[in-house]
Amino acid sequence: MPFVGLFLDFTSYVCSMNGGISMPFLDTIEKGITKVRDLGELSRLNGEIAIRETHRKECFTVMGEKYYDSLKKGTIPDCTVLYREIQNIEKELEHLKREIQKLRKIMICPKCGSRLTSFGAFCPVCGTELMKKNICSSCGAVMDPGANYCVNCGNRTLYTGIRGE
Repeated sequence: MPFVGLFLDFTSYVCSMNGGISMPFLDTIEKGITKVRDLGELSRLNGEIAIRETHRKECFTVMGEKYYDSLKKGTIPDCTVLYREIQNIEKELEHLKREIQKLRKIMICPKCGSRLTSFGAFCPVCGTELMKKNICSSCGAVMDPGANYCVNCGNRTLYTGIRGE
């Protein structure tokens, strides 16, 4: 997207010519550009998920065929390589899904699985305490342990010390 970069350079130039005060329509355009970038990233992540889910299904198919063939021969199949491959794929899928949650600003309750779009200290469905996790209460971004401020939105954390489990 070279046009986006050029436009942002132009926006910065116009803002500096305007005494550092940005015009409202430029702010709106910048927000739109950010949304377009986020949509592009969501599309990329969803594509990666689809590829890995297909590969996971293929591994299960091969594992099933291997198991069936071994049973016909009266042997026990060795599926450890396929098992490890499936485990790796599932870890990658979990990571990609967390990235999508961050982009969509959605948090999943670790106890009941509810999708939360507003972030508080407790899940509104089951009451599970959420602040023990390394998650910003303002925007839902994953935070480093011991962080005093969110790197995504700048919000000061409510709790200090160990925040992860």
